[in-house]
Amino acid sequence: MKHNQLRALVAIAEHGSLRAAARTVCLSQPALTKAIRELEQDLGVPLVARNARGAQLTQFGQAIYARAKLILAEMQHAREDVIQLSGFEGGTVSCAVTPLVSLKYLPRAIHTFRLRMPKTRLSVQEGFLSSALAGLRDGTLDFAIAIVDDSKITGEFQFRPLLEAELIISARKGHPLAKAQSIAELEGAEWVLNTTPESIGRVLQDYFVSVGAAAPRVVVECSSFSASFSLSSNSNYLSCCPKSFLESEWFRQHVIALPVREPLPRVSVGIISRRDALNTAACDYLIDCFADAVASAPAFDHDTAAPA
Repeated sequence: MKHNQLRALVAIAEHGSLRAAARTVCLSQPALTKAIRELEQDLGVPLVARNARGAQLTQFGQAIYARAKLILAEMQHAREDVIQLSGFEGGTVSCAVTPLVSLKYLPRAIHTFRLRMPKTRLSVQEGFLSSALAGLRDGTLDFAIAIVDDSKITGEFQFRPLLEAELIISARKGHPLAKAQSIAELEGAEWVLNTTPESIGRVLQDYFVSVGAAAPRVVVECSSFSASFSLSSNSNYLSCCPKSFLESEWFRQHVIALPVREPLPRVSVGIISRRDALNTAACDYLIDCFADAVASAPAFDHDTAAPA
């Protein structure tokens, strides 16, 4: 298998046509077709099938695709390691970060990182565990910072605890339930929550059921922080978020925490990466920058940094 062959296969898988794939990898269409045919001859199976909709991978091509992405990512990391050892800077570090960390710790971590590595490009995505794991597996993400139940992390990943945070039930100012003092008073309310595995919404649902209350009635399933904030601050939907969000003045201007007496659960946030990944020096340094940002930031009520 050659580098150009794997690039061609990945491009076809992601663009669905030979013409678009050829443009992506800066090859002529005949050159791209030749690369795929050589790879098929090497493996002895068909990898790409043409049809009326363009080009799609066969079952053999799909089997190669995920590993090809990982191989290409590791080859890129190898190049970046050589560049950095030669005294030059460059390359890219890609991570996914949960909004819980983005709002409070991301600016400090990025500032510290860029003081030392100003020419390294950073790619930061919104990080929810369910979507981040796929990126970790195929190498498109170097690490993720997400809400995690570490007892459920499989052996292919390693976990570094970062912090624990308390949750609040949030609502717009002036909400009819703004003075609710018990979760029992919230029965029948409408909610906007992200309820994917390991999400804050799922934690809250499980907690309500565990204390004998009716589970929140989710009428809007939302995995976008900005969309969730907009809905909860401009409607009567209840939501749930980390208590530390109240540190932000713009957040407090629109949203309040309901004064329920029940102590809501805490969530654990940690750094997840592939156990067999060989991180670049830049990746390891960015991880350390996040850990330092959490450790050095003033605590907000019950938010606590995890032991190093």
